[in-house]
Amino acid sequence: MKKSVLDKRLLTERKVVAAIRDKMDALAHAQFLKRRKRPNQEQKRSQYDGLSKTELRKLKKAKTDHLKSEIDSFLCSLGLTPHQHSPSIPKASTDESMMIRFDFDGIMHRPRTTDFSECYLRHKQLNVENMIFEDDAIPPLFSPADYDLNASPAWNKMKNFANYRQLRKRICRQLAENNIPPPIVSEMNYYDFVDIIIDIAKKSNSRPFEASRSKHLKMFAACYGQEFTEIMTTLRVKPQVTQSILANMRKGCCCELLDLHHKTNVTNFKELNNPYEINNFSNIVLTFIHPHHRSLHFGNGYDIDKDIVFFGGYDPAFQIRRNPQRELEYLQSLGQGKANGKSR
Repeated sequence: MKKSVLDKRLLTERKVVAAIRDKMDALAHAQFLKRRKRPNQEQKRSQYDGLSKTELRKLKKAKTDHLKSEIDSFLCSLGLTPHQHSPSIPKASTDESMMIRFDFDGIMHRPRTTDFSECYLRHKQLNVENMIFEDDAIPPLFSPADYDLNASPAWNKMKNFANYRQLRKRICRQLAENNIPPPIVSEMNYYDFVDIIIDIAKKSNSRPFEASRSKHLKMFAACYGQEFTEIMTTLRVKPQVTQSILANMRKGCCCELLDLHHKTNVTNFKELNNPYEINNFSNIVLTFIHPHHRSLHFGNGYDIDKDIVFFGGYDPAFQIRRNPQRELEYLQSLGQGKANGKSR
């Protein structure tokens, strides 16, 4: 593509990005319209100070509805398709969303006491009490071989993710160390397993697994680094900034400028043929945070071409399409076969 043509498309792209950003900022402002409680005499009066609560609520709704309609029309004109969710397909439960996010981000939060199953909590507390009093300390009563994790409905969902599957033996060992009776496994919920995984991480003083996000960033840098550099150069991003971003990606980290987006949203993961491929590389796209990522989540979300791996602009000239062969070669270079590649 000629430089003059690309420059013209870049100018148009910048105008589009600025327009979307301005409309979204205006929407955020309209959603928080309020009167000042006691305006000072020196303070300039707000145009909303004389309105009643009802009038302000009506004005706020009118403004937000108008801006939402404008943004929706604008995004549709750019080729984005509003996502249509079928009511017959259930959305992700809180537990399922947490399970997906834990696999993707690798961020651990100790569950609240109220999140645990009753049986697990009772034995967890008993084990803690026994650890406090040395004289009453109880040696491990069970061995890892006594545990059948498949007896738990929660585990049968979790094991669909490679990151959780690789922890199976360590989970069994930790359950034995915590003196959790094997029959309890059938009643353990997602939060019980998270608690065990956190104990594993605490014991080893390291993360229990590498998050899918980290793996995908490394894969993107290895497979699409050259095209990414070319697009960032076209977007007039400083070369040192682009190289810094790629260097961080090779370490599994992302900068504040970009983020990974699920093409099929986590909430709608059951719409996929295989719902547990929600965190696969094929369902992930790298994009700028504002306004690109925000616009993809606007309203009920917008669908983009499943083959796009970098959404650097609304114009296809600033997008990268997937190359499955290159991705497979990358996975093979890591000693992973085609089957293992599915976990990416």
